[in-house]
Amino acid sequence: MNSQSYPWIIAVVAILIAVAIGISAMNQPAALPATGTTGDARELLVHLQSDITVALEAVDSRLSHVASDLGGISLNGTAARGLLLNLSMSDPAIVDCVIVDAEGTIIAAEPAAYHGAEGSDISGQEHVQRILATKRPVMSEMIAVVEGFPAVVIAAPIFTDESRFAGFAADVVRPEVLIRGVAGPAANGTPYQVMVVQTDGRVLYDTDTAQIGWMTFEDPLYADSPELQDAARRVVAERYGTAAYRFAADGGEAVQKAITWTTAGLHGTEWRVAVIQAVE
Repeated sequence: MNSQSYPWIIAVVAILIAVAIGISAMNQPAALPATGTTGDARELLVHLQSDITVALEAVDSRLSHVASDLGGISLNGTAARGLLLNLSMSDPAIVDCVIVDAEGTIIAAEPAAYHGAEGSDISGQEHVQRILATKRPVMSEMIAVVEGFPAVVIAAPIFTDESRFAGFAADVVRPEVLIRGVAGPAANGTPYQVMVVQTDGRVLYDTDTAQIGWMTFEDPLYADSPELQDAARRVVAERYGTAAYRFAADGGEAVQKAITWTTAGLHGTEWRVAVIQAVE
């Protein structure tokens, strides 16, 4: 080969490499509009998603075992109450545990402080209707439970030794306590705010505890920020993504923020898990 051909070959190769790099860059997912800490935010988010899912599944697994044991004994006897009491003490996020019959009436509740819930007809609640119809495990959204506070209910069907559906066992769970056990240590010492919301916009957990329980689309604090509203609509509508918005808290100076989120959940009920950071 003539030595004069080498410069042309080198030039062609350089052009091909540049084109390949350009195409590759076009196919990459959109990055957060943030500083060099974006990778840390994504790493934290993956960690939160995994550990929240594990925490939910651990509660669900213990409940499933108790429901299986209940199938062979009297549902309102001493042994059944003992199983409920032990289950209620298995996780700090569990407030109380109940047994509900096949008609949707609570027939046992433990600890003793919640015996007053016994006899309550909860058949009108959406998650109760689901489990009575499908005979499959469910997790509710945040609801006002008959015990007198907002909570999430995780329920597992009870079948007798003859495979007859007898009702279900349920954990009444404070989601902010369960999530705090994961998010608190994970985000401690970082510049990130962690938020977990339902798909209706209700805040289940926030680093700023004052925001827990807020309805994103109804609170005036959010209503005054169209950019925040737009970001919030995306969060509840999309299972994962990134967005940027400007937000001024308490009439202060507007701050540019970036949010990246993904989804955790149980039995078809989804929680959006988000990491928020200020953008310089």
